[in-house]
Amino acid sequence: MASTYRSVARCGRRGARWRHLLCVVAVIAAVFLWCGLNAPQAVAAEVEATDRCVPTAEYGCVNGILQGSDQKPIAGVTVTLGGAATGETTTADDGTWAFKVADDGKYTVTIPQDVAKQYGFAADSATVEIVKSSFSKQRGVVRFDKAAAAKQPSKSSGAAADAKQPTTQTHAKTDESAASSVTWARFCQQLYSGIIFGLLLGLMAVGMNLVYGTTGLSSFSHGEQVTLGGLMAYVGTQMLHMPVVLSAIFAIVIGGLTGLLQDQFIWGPLRHKRVGTMQQMIVTIGLSMALQYLYQFFFGGDIKGIVKSVPEGIQLGPITTNAPALICAGIALATIVGVTVFLYCTRLGRATRAVSDNAALAAASGINVDSVVRIVWTLSCALAALSGVLLGIYLNGIAWNTGVTLLMLMFAAVTLGGLGTANGALVGALVIGVVADLSTLVIPSDMRYASALAILILVLLVRPQGIFGKRNRIG
Repeated sequence: MASTYRSVARCGRRGARWRHLLCVVAVIAAVFLWCGLNAPQAVAAEVEATDRCVPTAEYGCVNGILQGSDQKPIAGVTVTLGGAATGETTTADDGTWAFKVADDGKYTVTIPQDVAKQYGFAADSATVEIVKSSFSKQRGVVRFDKAAAAKQPSKSSGAAADAKQPTTQTHAKTDESAASSVTWARFCQQLYSGIIFGLLLGLMAVGMNLVYGTTGLSSFSHGEQVTLGGLMAYVGTQMLHMPVVLSAIFAIVIGGLTGLLQDQFIWGPLRHKRVGTMQQMIVTIGLSMALQYLYQFFFGGDIKGIVKSVPEGIQLGPITTNAPALICAGIALATIVGVTVFLYCTRLGRATRAVSDNAALAAASGINVDSVVRIVWTLSCALAALSGVLLGIYLNGIAWNTGVTLLMLMFAAVTLGGLGTANGALVGALVIGVVADLSTLVIPSDMRYASALAILILVLLVRPQGIFGKRNRIG
């Protein structure tokens, strides 16, 4: 009997311990359940709606312009932002809207469905991805009207189904209002961009003009010297991990050495053998093609970024810019002024001008023509390399074919300003740059260089020798 009683007591104590354990587990579960039900829900952060957004290292931009198929802005429409952050704004009188976002991620832009139906938009929402550290994704531009235009059927293309969503562009320098109405702010921005591009183009064209003035040779390989400068700057900053300034000096030295070697082993022997300038020009075309494919073989076909960081935006009235663009323009202008001072105020510069005017007479007066030409080739390629560095920083990238794409504009600048004149190359380049960028106010941006070349033709019809060129007597 006693043993039975002790067994029952032990079972009772074990049951009590299990009941206590179950009670503790139930209490803990209840606490976790209560905490889960009452925990604050994750809410997307609110973003700031602004009139104009400039990407920085801390903020990206989601913006666009709302306009109908007739290219007239649509004002007063509510634009809602969702995704990694939320926000709401209203389109301005010119149809523009913008959000400044602090977080990387995907964002969805939505407009009212009735507005999309009224203006024939293909969709009322679009998604863009923002990555602040990426130059190509720091800004997301949404254009609902582009999708509406692409929705029209085309017999020559089977890609009509791809136009079901609004097109989105994510490039910092994209023409986000190419077909919109002209505004004072946009005019100032395009004028400023044209001046900056003109200065860089002028620096490229000055070296080409010096070579033509002293040798009479139009070098088709000059564009590859520009590319070489940008690629060497990329090697310095990204492969050798040198500062930007040292990388630029490295690129300029390499460019100057290539000019010296070219004259030593190619152009000097051809001149001594009295090979004509036409045959030499054909050699430059072959050299250009060979260098292009060498660049593509060693560096690949993608764009190489000289500087990986995203510059801070600067607002100068209606103009949006950044410090690297201003610095590049200032260096280009100072270099061109320095070349002018060199040509007019130094003994070597006067000798260069003498060779340009009459090489035979300069040789008869004691000037070593070969030495002058060799210095000109070295200086020309060094200037081209510097322009490649500045262009790569300004555009935040350089590719294997960057120089050849700008070659015709260099020739246009040289011809428009006056063959053989350094200052003429600068003025011609400024005219080309400003006309090309301002023409996008009224014509598609793909045709901007065609408008610049049209101006070249008109000027030459009136003044065949160019703006600063001298009229030569024929016959």
